[in-house]
Amino acid sequence: MTERRRLLLITYYWPPSGGPGVQRWLKMVKYLVRAGWEVTVYTPSNPEISEKDPSLLKDVPTGVTILPRKIIEPLGLYKKFLGKKRVGDGLLAEEGGKKRQGVLQRLLLWLRANLFVPDARCLWIRPSVRFLCRWLQTHPHEVMVTTGPPHSMHLIGRGVHRRTGIRWVADFRDPWRNIDYHQHLPFTPKTLARVAAMERSVVEEAEVVTVVTEGMCADFAAYQVQCLKVIYNGFDTEDFPTVAMPVPPAGTPLRIVYAGSMNADRNPLLLWHVLQELRQEGLVDAKGLQVELFGRCDVSVKQAIADCGLEDMVVLRGSIPHDEIPALLCGADLLLLCINRAPTSQSILTGKVFEYLASHRPIIAMAPTGSEVAHLLTETQSGSAFAEGDKQALKHYLLECLAMHQRGERFSISGAQLAPYTREYQARQFEEVLV
Repeated sequence: MTERRRLLLITYYWPPSGGPGVQRWLKMVKYLVRAGWEVTVYTPSNPEISEKDPSLLKDVPTGVTILPRKIIEPLGLYKKFLGKKRVGDGLLAEEGGKKRQGVLQRLLLWLRANLFVPDARCLWIRPSVRFLCRWLQTHPHEVMVTTGPPHSMHLIGRGVHRRTGIRWVADFRDPWRNIDYHQHLPFTPKTLARVAAMERSVVEEAEVVTVVTEGMCADFAAYQVQCLKVIYNGFDTEDFPTVAMPVPPAGTPLRIVYAGSMNADRNPLLLWHVLQELRQEGLVDAKGLQVELFGRCDVSVKQAIADCGLEDMVVLRGSIPHDEIPALLCGADLLLLCINRAPTSQSILTGKVFEYLASHRPIIAMAPTGSEVAHLLTETQSGSAFAEGDKQALKHYLLECLAMHQRGERFSISGAQLAPYTREYQARQFEEVLV
């Protein structure tokens, strides 16, 4: 009988934590265990997370060992000072962005950027390295995977790799020094140099580096990487219903659905302005079209909706458990995808786009021309991308969709090119770099 292979995963996000940071490795572990791997997950026992989703626990395979350890992080103090219920990796103003930051908040933001490097979980690095080096002496594993952000996880892996020689794969779900929210952090030149040096050391010392986009791959190619591989995010075929959704009854509005948090950088101003014009021209109203936003919504988004007079056409639904998302997506007429306005927007490929693909519903993306998202939608024939200046194109597209909807025709996409974007396929890709 072949001996089972053992993998140590170091991750900040793990169920019952919710949000997009959990999905990649929760699903990867699910399929690696089926392929014969023994997996130990090293994760904080008391993380400062923005949301919980206990429904994700059902995807944790039987036999996975959870190795929880207490973490001390400054996020709790930040919330106490500012009265926040939650904060994210960027420690940004949750509502309104920089314009609404007070003196205390700007000070704490500066401290976060320049004292807690590379991120707010850095105080977990040294105690984790000490603990894991001792633990591995009595619990040997063949390979270790670190996944970030937060990129402190990679520094834990670097320390353990240096001391034990364990094979190390560094998985980047998002960029490091070029991550989108860094544009809002007041880094000093010295801090920026430290972050760049940390990134270089991780990318060059890891035996394998995996990334989720071609843009990230090109960025890291400047380093002396031992092995660099793109393994996309994806969707779990077991999450999605296998039966076709029924055509909505006549007289129901065209439903445009967005699933996920919407921050100020993701605010689809183009869509709001197009809907405002269509309404003013008498071509659409709340009875004929509804935009439904599921997830946290920044105050700047709410203000833009109000400024365009769309409060009755845009409905804020709040967050829902992940296990309810597939049916939600499959029941929509159109799916809205918004790419952050950031220097790296060309290479952003959000995890949600793949679940959008799995629903076989048409996607309208607010994304730059020539971006990886635009390329993916074209390749899979699953939707259209509209850049900031594409007002007339988006207007024409929505009118066509409205006309089809009024005729009782339901849009669909074939999904013929989706096989490489399944979680099971990606787990097989990871196996190739783990052994």
